Amino acid sequence: MSNLTILSVAYKPRIELVDRLIENFASKYPILIINNSLDKLNDDLYHRKNVEIIDNKLNLGNGAGINVGLKKIKTKYALYLDFDSFIDTENFRKLDNYVKKLKDFAVLIPNSTGKKQYTEPYKTWKSEGSIMLFNLEVIRNKILFDEKYFLYFEETDFFFNCLKKDLDVFFLPDVAILHSQGSSSVEDIKIENLRTWHYSWSQFYFYKKNFGVYYAYSKCFPFFFKDIIMLIAYTLTFKGKLFKLRFYRISGFLNSLIGLRSWKRIK
Repeated sequence: MSNLTILSVAYKPRIELVDRLIENFASKYPILIINNSLDKLNDDLYHRKNVEIIDNKLNLGNGAGINVGLKKIKTKYALYLDFDSFIDTENFRKLDNYVKKLKDFAVLIPNSTGKKQYTEPYKTWKSEGSIMLFNLEVIRNKILFDEKYFLYFEETDFFFNCLKKDLDVFFLPDVAILHSQGSSSVEDIKIENLRTWHYSWSQFYFYKKNFGVYYAYSKCFPFFFKDIIMLIAYTLTFKGKLFKLRFYRISGFLNSLIGLRSWKRIK
């Protein structure tokens, strides 16, 4: 595949995963890393050949970080990868073949699930986007990620709105990738709570934005009621960590329900 830039968004990433990305791609393709942390990455990364790092002054979320990259990249294609995602040589070759075959696509999504319900590519918006190949000639000046999302559902929303604009998003069942979900950052309890809060916030916002408020209620209220019950149970059994996770889920949902922005950050 030619005319390609590799794109990743970083927030306190595990250095070995950054090194793996650079080793896999830097000899053939330019790499652009958007650093969403106020802390700089390891100093040596800024001096790697064929690697450019943009340090954002504010962490506006994963989708906003991808937008920074998509606006800057001048090649025809951009391959976005989470740091905890990996595509081997054989599957990269398959991806390249679909680029040539499908041509005027907006996004190609490799298979991170391991499941092959279908054998041929099909249009969808119901997918996670740990690896996404963007055709910038098709999407440029037409669509970007909704920056109201901070974490979660930003890719689903992007795919859904691509299809609404008649921009083709294809899932590729036979292009297999490895995605070790949640392993790209140095994890601690604060990050885990942050992820939990934003998942609930983004879930309700996604359904309300794209399907209406009543549909959002029907999808999210069952989780809310379960969270309330489990919160009470964890209070009575003194399970502090599990109590906090449920508390953050409930807080994220209620903030989205009343229309507050996705404001939660690590202090």
